[in-house]
Amino acid sequence: MPEILKIFLQITLFLLAAGIVFGLVRAIAGPRRADRILGINMTGSLGTAAIAVSAVLFSEPWLLDVCLVYCLISFLAVVVLAKVHIEQKQEDAAHD
Repeated sequence: MPEILKIFLQITLFLLAAGIVFGLVRAIAGPRRADRILGINMTGSLGTAAIAVSAVLFSEPWLLDVCLVYCLISFLAVVVLAKVHIEQKQEDAAHD
């Protein structure tokens, strides 16, 4: 692998890691439930991208399988959280 490609992939991994940190901050700080769901979704998406870039950087094709499984789990988590959020919104509206 050319050296310039390795440097580019390392910079990409660093930027993805920074994005993951920002997503975690948004997921923890909130202030609303929707912000937390968005932060979790962003963290999962950037984590998937980081695993895919790592697969290319380290020439490990099995990491792409891990990437796909992680993507599916992340998607299901966001769907469940969105469902809970919608149900709680409906309960709040019914009490008003």
